[in-house]
Amino acid sequence: MTSSQEIFDSLIIGAGPAGLSAALHLGFQRRKVVVVDRRSSPMYFYTNPVNNYPGVKPNCSGVQILKKIQGEVSEYGIPIQSGNVISIQGKCPDFEVEVLPKRRTAPPTMFKAKTLVFATGTARMHPCVKGDWRRWLRYAGKQNISFYCPECESPLTTGKDIIVVNTGTVNSALYIANRVKPFAKRIRIFMTEDSYMPFKEEDKDILDRSRFEWTSGLIERIEAATPGENQRLITTTEQVFECNHFFVAWVAIPRSELAVKMGVEVDQKGNIITDHRGKTNVEGVWAAGDIRPITQSVAMAVGTGNYAGVMIDHFLRKLD
Repeated sequence: MTSSQEIFDSLIIGAGPAGLSAALHLGFQRRKVVVVDRRSSPMYFYTNPVNNYPGVKPNCSGVQILKKIQGEVSEYGIPIQSGNVISIQGKCPDFEVEVLPKRRTAPPTMFKAKTLVFATGTARMHPCVKGDWRRWLRYAGKQNISFYCPECESPLTTGKDIIVVNTGTVNSALYIANRVKPFAKRIRIFMTEDSYMPFKEEDKDILDRSRFEWTSGLIERIEAATPGENQRLITTTEQVFECNHFFVAWVAIPRSELAVKMGVEVDQKGNIITDHRGKTNVEGVWAAGDIRPITQSVAMAVGTGNYAGVMIDHFLRKLD
């Protein structure tokens, strides 16, 4: 194991909009910061437009926004360490964080920091294609093929034929369908039979009463000849469903395991509990972004990250 000789004012876990926003403020305040990231944020592959984050049009895809923020972070000399945090020891202001680099042949590195920020987000449980969720990734939030966020993307379905692909409960499918209803021309629900939540017999009655068209099955393949215009879902029984867009009703699993191990309080779903400033119950530890129980959007992630950065700087001034 190698060990960094520096003692950082803050180590931020996660380089999505929330973590980078916290890093930006701390860098602006001339704080010594390192960001550790395993490149699992949806923003790394999200090429759909982001229309409800101000000031970025016309370059407004998730990928473009993330690259721009990363460039601003680099201007303050803040390193973004590619790797996975595997353990956290100690307490404020003497945290020791062990990071396993992305390059598997490299040894783990130990970082020392006075404060920590968890901006680890949530894991999206995608629909399965041929029983494998990784086969869906080429369609996940790319080229207007599939949408995920009703607050961010429902208006993009205006006048379009939508298939809600459900991976969770019947209530999650109906929530998405009802949010999209004021915009879309047609809505159908496809209940995946290999979803992460069991599809129960009583769910069929709920769907029948909903007045939405619906069916269930297993996905054999996806075809997107013209993304966002002509795309098809083909089942294992060779049923073919054509639409303009898919809207995924997905399951979110907070990435809070490391925080829990060090005593950070979480709610029943696993989201980190904080005060209004993003501070957790553990001294010197903050959380930002959708690892907290908030609506997932770039604007909210950036806001909570900035607030955490401001509060950490205030906290550090008491230690200086």
